[in-house]
Amino acid sequence: MRRLISLGCSIVLLALFSLSTAAQDATTTITVWGGWGTYREGTLTKLIELFHEAQPNIRIERHEVTGDMDGLIVQILGGAAPDIYMVRAETMGGFIQDGLVLDLTPYFERDLNLEDFLPAWGSMSRNGRYYGVPAEGGGYRTDAMCVNRDLFAQAGIAHPGPEIEDALTYDEWEELARRLTIDRDGNGEPEQWGTHFSTSRWYQFLLSNGVSIFNEDWSDTEIDTPQAIEVLERLQRIHYHDRLSAPNSYWFEGQGNVAMNILWRSRVAAIPQVIGDKFDWSLSPLPAGEAGSVGLTSMNPFAINPHSSKKDAAWEFLRFTLSEEGQRVSAIEGRATVLRAVALDPEFVFSDEPPYNLMPFLGGDAVDGTRQREPQGVRRPAAIGEILQQLWRGEIPAAAAAQQMAQVWRSVL
Repeated sequence: MRRLISLGCSIVLLALFSLSTAAQDATTTITVWGGWGTYREGTLTKLIELFHEAQPNIRIERHEVTGDMDGLIVQILGGAAPDIYMVRAETMGGFIQDGLVLDLTPYFERDLNLEDFLPAWGSMSRNGRYYGVPAEGGGYRTDAMCVNRDLFAQAGIAHPGPEIEDALTYDEWEELARRLTIDRDGNGEPEQWGTHFSTSRWYQFLLSNGVSIFNEDWSDTEIDTPQAIEVLERLQRIHYHDRLSAPNSYWFEGQGNVAMNILWRSRVAAIPQVIGDKFDWSLSPLPAGEAGSVGLTSMNPFAINPHSSKKDAAWEFLRFTLSEEGQRVSAIEGRATVLRAVALDPEFVFSDEPPYNLMPFLGGDAVDGTRQREPQGVRRPAAIGEILQQLWRGEIPAAAAAQQMAQVWRSVL
C-alpha cells in the first residue's frame, strides 16, 4: 500500500513538474526599444512591470539601438531589430512608405474602438490604415497659452479662460499683448511683456487660420495663401515691428514679467516648480483665427517590426499601453495620454493649484504635425531657414517671405 502511495505521489509530482515545464515553454519573450530620456527610464519601465503582472506568459526584454532612427533602420534591414520600437513622429511616414512597420489595421479592427481615443493617430496612419499606436510626445494639442493672472489683474483686465470657446481671437491676442507690454521707467525697453511665442514654432499659428505649410498629399505648399500671409504679417508685427514678444521665453516663469506665453505641454508640466507661489497662473487655448482655435498633434508611435515572428505577443503589449491601466501610468507621470477615459478624467484635468485646468491641451480641433514638415525623402532647403531669419529680423515683408518660401518649396516637392 505504501508503495502504491509513494508511486502515486511520484506520478503527481512528475505531472506537476511537467505542467511547470510546459508553462515555462509557453512563455514568449519579445524585445522592445523605445523612448527617450525619462520616458524610457521611467514610464516604459513601469509599463513593462505592470504588463508582466497582467500577462505572465509574455516576457519583455529591453533592446538597445544606437544611432537613433538611422541606427534603427540599419537593424531592421539587417534582421537584428527588436519586435517593437518607437519611431519619431516626423520619420514615421518614411517607415510606412518603406515597409519598416507592420500594418496593424487588422488588430485595430478586432480589438480597438477608435471612438474611445482622442484622434491623435495622424503620424501613424495612411490611407485609412494604421501602423502604430501613440506612445509619447506633445499629445493631442501640443501647445497652449500660459497666462500670468496677476499681471492681468494689475491691469484691470479679465484673464482668458481655459475652454476652447474662451480662446482669444488673433486680434484680441495682439491688442492685449500691446496693452500689457509696459515700459515703466521710460528708457525705451519694456520691463513687462505682453506675450511670447517661439519663432521656431511659427507654423502652428497657421492652423487656426485654416492652412498648413503643406497640403494633405504634400503636392503643394499653402504658405503663400492670403490666410498664411496674414498670420506671418501678424507674427512679424508682434515679434519685430511692435516688440510685443519677450526676447526670452523663460521670463514667464523665471521673472514673472510676461503676461501670455505660448508653451509646449512638457514645459508646462515642469514650470510649476519654478514659479512656486511667486504669482498665480493658468492656461488658455491657442489664439483663434478664421478656423477657430486649432492645435497641433504630435505623438511618437510604438510600431511592430514587420519581420517579427511574435507579432501577436507584440500587439498584446501595445494594446496594454492603450488600456486604462497603461494610460494611467503615463497620466500619473504627467505625460500626454489618448484614451478618453484617462485623458479627460477630472483627476488628471483639474487641480486646485496652477495651472488648474488642462483642457486647452485636450479640447477642440487639432491637425497632424507631420503636415508642417517636408514629405519623406525631401530635406528642408537651407534657403527656408535663411528666409525665416530675414522675416524675424524685419529685413523683408511677410508677403515677400511667403512668396520666396513657396518658390523654394515648390522647387523640391
